[in-house]
Amino acid sequence: MSVMAYLSLFLCCLVVVHGLGVDVVTDVVVTESGPIVGKEVQYDGQTVSQYLGIPFAEPPIEELRFRKPVMIQPWNSTYQALRFQASCIQNLYTNDKWLIPTLDTSEDCLHLNVFVPNVTIVNAKKAVMVWIHGGGFTNGQSSMYDGSYLALKGGIIVVTINYRLGLLGFLSTGDKSARGNYGLWDQSLAIKWVHDNIENFGGDKDRVTIFGESAGGYSASLQTLLPVNKGHFSRAISESGTACSPSAVSIDVLEVAKSAAEKLGCPVLNDTSEIVECLRSMPAEKILDIQDSAFNSFDGPSDFHSRNGAVVDGELLTDTPINLLNDKDSDAYQFFKSLDILAGSNNAEALMYWSMAAYQNKYNYSLNDGIPNEVLCNEVVQKVSRTFYNSNTEVEDAICKEYSRPGASLAESGQSILDVYSDMQFMIPAVRLLDYHAENQTTYMNGNTFQYVFTHQPAYSWIQDRPAWLIGANHCDEEAFVFGLDAMYPEDHVQPDEEKVLSDQIMTYWTNFANTG
Repeated sequence: MSVMAYLSLFLCCLVVVHGLGVDVVTDVVVTESGPIVGKEVQYDGQTVSQYLGIPFAEPPIEELRFRKPVMIQPWNSTYQALRFQASCIQNLYTNDKWLIPTLDTSEDCLHLNVFVPNVTIVNAKKAVMVWIHGGGFTNGQSSMYDGSYLALKGGIIVVTINYRLGLLGFLSTGDKSARGNYGLWDQSLAIKWVHDNIENFGGDKDRVTIFGESAGGYSASLQTLLPVNKGHFSRAISESGTACSPSAVSIDVLEVAKSAAEKLGCPVLNDTSEIVECLRSMPAEKILDIQDSAFNSFDGPSDFHSRNGAVVDGELLTDTPINLLNDKDSDAYQFFKSLDILAGSNNAEALMYWSMAAYQNKYNYSLNDGIPNEVLCNEVVQKVSRTFYNSNTEVEDAICKEYSRPGASLAESGQSILDVYSDMQFMIPAVRLLDYHAENQTTYMNGNTFQYVFTHQPAYSWIQDRPAWLIGANHCDEEAFVFGLDAMYPEDHVQPDEEKVLSDQIMTYWTNFANTG
């Protein structure tokens, strides 16, 4: 297209954009998908160019449901990336709604957002950070995270992405009818789109860092084991979730698929292709309606495992993460070893108390007061033993003794139970992953290995329904410090000076890692 044609397109866009009440638009950015125009936004006197709601894949609807994503077909007219697009189909968390610019949800949701700071780096392109949101693989959206503050702090480009969630993102029959992992494929394709196009935004395609928290942390870590990503990123940060966690890979996937089919009136036969075709014909909203009950409607302890998320599909994820990491000749291991890795967790992740409701009646206690030691030794430790140690009673006794506090109050016992969950689900898997990454440094081309532990209990906690005795950094509490307090604290909430300093430090650490490894 000629320069004059682009100028004409830009002027046309300028008129339309002013009609929407936007004062300043960006220059046209030419990508492999087509020309894009965004908007310029001021942050404390500094300018960030925001390109919002860019489609990176064809809508995963109808025949593309339960299939790998297809790269978006190029467009000819200038795409006006001026607002966030819909979140992927989900039930929105009440606590999150104030942070989400649009409450729309849709099956057509494969979009990403690019935040470019208008700062000059002499003779250099900007490093790039690609955020994968959390939400248990059933919730979350890219639009919740304003990457502008982090971008300005580090002089980097921040990209936030959507990916399919729940049954629409991870339904698997355990065979070729529905291999699963569509959400992981979405992430990988978005990362490829960034690699292929980010130079047009002033980015450095050879300095791309992926990072995420919780399900996003599992995702970022799993992506480091997928050779299909080779060359598309060079660094990864996993916050509160790694591929070594038992929750990183799902169990009982065929049973979940059959349960979903039965609840929707589909034939539940040995022919899994009929199940998938029937589910493919269902309205997305109906699938969402029965989703939770499909995950939880049959017998069998889930313990520390998940029934929704990544699966060993034989194509994208060819084996369990631990087996891949133990196979030193595998492409997965060698790709993983070539990357710079930062992983860690918070010291009081507190997922435990969401699963304690059933115990409160059984042991006659109130969670607000704490948790009796009997729950630790008779319930939690048995879960740990079933998941990790083949129900070894000697291990159960040892863990009970290690974490029990003689004469402890209910609150102190509750904190001990919290420690067990935090250690087994987050801390130990992070250490295990980093041990794999740091090993054999003289044998393989090895990236840098870093661990963090976040312990600050913030003045404003994203997860509000936490008991008063829970001391330390809860699940998600570090996110406001990564993206900046202004991005994730309510406007009417006072930001303590020491938290501003801490957030500045965390953003510096994260962006230094992205810039230099």
